[in-house]
This record gives sequence, structure tokens and C-alpha cells, in this order.
Amino acid sequence: MDGGKFMIKMSSYSIISNMKYFINELWLFKPSGVIISFMGIPVKVLQSITAIFVPMLVLDAVARPDSILDFFRTIVGITLLLAVVSFLDLFSRNTMQHCTNAFIYTHMNCKWIKKTTDMDYEAFTSEMGKQKAEKARVSLDGASRWGLGAYFPNLVLLLTNALGFISFSVIIIDLHILILPLLVACYMINLYITLHVEKQRQQTKDDLAKSSRKLNYVAYRTRELNIGKDIRIFSMVGLLHHMANQAKNDRMNIQKKLANHRFMLNMFNVILTFLRDGITYAYLIYSVLHESITIGEFVLYFGAIAGLGEWLSKFISHIGDFTTSNNYVTDFRSFMDIPDKMNKQRQTKPLKTGESVSIQLDSVSFAYAPDKNNVLEDINMHIKSGEKLAIVGENGAGKTTIVKLIAGLIQPSKGRVLLNGIPISQFSRDEYYSIFSAIFQDSGVLPISIADNIALNVDAEKDIGRIKKCIEWAGLTDKVGSLPLGLETNLVKQITEEGTEFSGGEIQRLLLARALYKKASVIILDEPTAALDPIAENEVYLRYNQFIQEKTAIFISHRLASTRFCDRIILIYNKKITEMGTHDELMKLKGKYAELFDIQSQYYKNATEV
Repeated sequence: MDGGKFMIKMSSYSIISNMKYFINELWLFKPSGVIISFMGIPVKVLQSITAIFVPMLVLDAVARPDSILDFFRTIVGITLLLAVVSFLDLFSRNTMQHCTNAFIYTHMNCKWIKKTTDMDYEAFTSEMGKQKAEKARVSLDGASRWGLGAYFPNLVLLLTNALGFISFSVIIIDLHILILPLLVACYMINLYITLHVEKQRQQTKDDLAKSSRKLNYVAYRTRELNIGKDIRIFSMVGLLHHMANQAKNDRMNIQKKLANHRFMLNMFNVILTFLRDGITYAYLIYSVLHESITIGEFVLYFGAIAGLGEWLSKFISHIGDFTTSNNYVTDFRSFMDIPDKMNKQRQTKPLKTGESVSIQLDSVSFAYAPDKNNVLEDINMHIKSGEKLAIVGENGAGKTTIVKLIAGLIQPSKGRVLLNGIPISQFSRDEYYSIFSAIFQDSGVLPISIADNIALNVDAEKDIGRIKKCIEWAGLTDKVGSLPLGLETNLVKQITEEGTEFSGGEIQRLLLARALYKKASVIILDEPTAALDPIAENEVYLRYNQFIQEKTAIFISHRLASTRFCDRIILIYNKKITEMGTHDELMKLKGKYAELFDIQSQYYKNATEV
């Protein structure tokens, strides 16, 4: 990987490779499900073979001068055999369905969730990463009916049809050696057409995923409470309907194109069926009339030819279905195999909790894609241990990008980020993350208890005493004390029972408590108060600063007045650090910082007077 230029190599996976991968994962989940499912293959074929031999045996028994007792013994034996294989077939199919459903809903969904939450942030937020994640998610829908869940049932059906085809071929070859090649030739043409249709469908999958993402965004994002007011105030209903209809029309056009291809396939099927059945059945009738086969054999071969046609039809049909589900396996594996570029191994010198740290950006440049312009260019800065640093600038100046670089969420296109003089690539990713605590502009709460929202770690025992202390520091003691369940009260009332909703200011205090609870050496505040007015934002920042104490803190804001208390202020302008110093030093410099400060001050003054 070349710094910020995150790229994912397009991988291809063979059918055999996908088969090994899927069966191995299913075997790890439930070995008995795999065994019983495969046992159903010969059972199903035996059931079909028995069915075509029954009429011949009955007719031959009637035609021969055997005793009535032998006749009934034959009938009873055949009936019992059919009953046993029918039961085994039903048992195998039910086991396979239940096993596959549970496998997709639990095992594979858990793998997808773990990947999305643990993969490199840069990969997760890249366009290719989002596209692959969406295609993998789509592959998990539908349980055993379609998508990834249909892979194993389709594989079993394909193998069953192949074994059935071979078994019935042996019977038909005994009739005439040329009948089988004729049938096979017809279906090879059908196979070619089926694969062509699947190829066309696969080529449109990216377009379908794109339209689905847009439609899902309109459908689900507009349900959130924080946009409900905007929809009504700005009369966005018409626009949203237009966006939804446009996404639906795009999807319908793609599906219509696929439907036309399938229609052509059905037309060819009609022609092939006429050729296949007409020629073979004419030969059977001719053979009976010339007494080269008996009536019983006629019925047997008639059933075998019809059965072979059914096996061939199902085989070819399931080749298309299996190819489709195999492509879903490829989509899933392609997402799961997105490489993590950051070091996840433990470093030789682990960081100690509370250890003093200094962070340096050495000639750092960054672009979000190889074909995009740099967002930042030649950034050099050194953050001392315990320093209160403000990074300011206009919206879009690159302040958040610097924070992501410092926190190790993204990597430079050029230059290095160093921790205590050591490149951060030499540290374990997760241990490097452990030195940071952050409050982002879009930070939120989860539908769990207040205590869990602060601790955010199910693997470690919660320190209730520390949680209470952090709540006190954040000014939430009275609020939490007023709730019947106290710290165990669940948030997000619309999801959890006996829950509560915090106001915007209370959420800010909760996030402060969360940031303080984590024993991190560096705290980042990336415009968490952007929605507040300048005076309220200043008060929140001063409160944060009061309790951060000896920790290193990085304050991000586009409002210059809010960060005057910091030890040092860095101004980002035109992709670079243009000025650096205390508030007073920068005002005396009468440069860009002073110009922006005066403009903002005048704006806030005029707004206050109005």
C-alpha cells in the first residue's frame, strides 16, 4: 500500500477453491450437517432409479405365469424400498436446510460483522471497500433460498444431478448408443445459453449493488429522528420520492434486461425439448412395433429417457444456479480477504498505560485516492507530551484528516507519523489505538446501559467507581441519579425497554465521561460541538480542558475563538500549516489567523446584536 492510496487487488477464486472454503467453514460449524447432506445424494438417485424400474417389474410380473404370492412379494418389497429411500431423502433435505440457515445466520454473519468492525479504517471507508462490503452483505440475505445460503444446497443438487445423469445414461446406452449423444448435444447448447445469461447477470451486479445502496439510504436514513425535522421544514418529501423512484427505475431497467435474456433461454428450451423427445420417443415406438424390446422394457426406457431429460435439465439449470451462488461466495471471500495493511502483531516494546507520548508528523502529505489531489501537503508538526494543541481552519481545510493520520486510522501518501520518535507502523495497531481517546463530531450512543456506554468493553470488568467519578466530572451525576435504574438505565428509548433519551448537551457530557474513563495518554476532540453556538462551544471546550489535566489533548475546530486557551494553535490553510503559535502570538502576527479571527468575531458580534 502506498500511504493514503488505498487499493484492493481484484481477486478471482476458482470453483474448487470456493468449494473447499465453503465446505471447510460449514464443517467447522456442523460436521454432521455436511455428512447427512452428502448422504442424500445417492439416496435421491436410488429413489429415481427405483421409480422407473417399478413399472417394468410390475408388467413383467403380470406377463409371467408366476404365482400371485410372488407378485405381491414383489410389490411389497418395492413399496418398502420406496418408503425407506423417501424417508431418507426427506431427512437429508430437512437437515441440509436447517444446517444451512443456521450457518448463514450465525457463523457467516458473525464473520462479516467482525470483518467490518476490525478491518483497517482506511479500507473500510474506501470506495472499493464499501462496495465489497455491500456485495458481501447482499450475499448473506435470503438464507438458503438464494445468495451465499443457496451455495451448499445448489452444490448438493448439482452433484445429485450429475450422479443421476450418469446412472440413467448407463440404462439408455443399452437401448441405442446414439440416443445419449443426441440428448447430450441438445443440452450442451442449452448449457452455453445458460452460462451466457449468467455472465450478463454477473456484469450487472455492481450496478444493482449501487442502486440498492442508494435506495436503502433513502429508505432507512430518512427514518432517523435527526433528519425528520429537515424533511418537514424543507419540504424534502418530493425530492426524496424522486431519488427513490430514480433508484427503483435504475434497478428495474437492469432487471428488465436480465428478464429479456431469460426469455430467449426459454424459447430455446422449447425447441430443444421438441427435438429431444420427438426423435427418442419415435425410436421407442418403432422398437416395440418390431418386437426388439418388450412392453416392460418400453416403459423402462421411456421412463429412463424422460428421467435423463429431467436430470439433464436440472443439471444445466443448477449449473446456472450454482454459478450464481459461487459468485456470491467469491463476493464474500473478496471482502473477507481485503488485506489489513496496518500491523496487528504485538510490537517488541509494548506501550505502557499512561506512558508519556510525543507525536510527530514528518513531511506528511495525503490524498484519499491515487487519482485525487492531495488534501494535505508537507505537514511538519510535533506534539509534546501533555501539550494542549488546537488545530484550526476553515471547513474542508484538512483538520479531520490530520486527526486520522495522528490516530493511525489512515496512513500518509508521503512522509511518516512517529510516536516517541518511532514510526507508528512498528507498533501494534490495537495497542497504538489504546493510547487515544476521542470525541468525534458524529460520535453517538448505543442502545445499552449508561455504564456500558461509558466503559465500552465487554471483555473487561467495569470499574463502577471510576464510571461514577467520570460522570461526576462530566456533570451528569444529577441526571443519572434521577433515573430509576441509575447507571443501568438503557439509552435509545425507541429500541430498548425502560430506556431514556439524553438531550444533545447530556450526550456531550456522556461522551466526555466516556473519553475520561479510558485511560488514554492522548485525547482528541474533533469538532464534537460543531452544532452548538460559539459561546456554548467555548464553554464545553473549557470544561473538557478542566478535566483533561496532564493528558495530551488535540482540539479541532473551525471556530478560532473556541481554542484560545490552548498552549499552541496550528492554522491549516491551502493544504499546509501556514501559522503556528499561541493565540496572542498569532494575533500579533497579523496574518491569516488574525484575519479569520476578526471576520468570525465580527460575524458573531453582528449575530448577537441582531
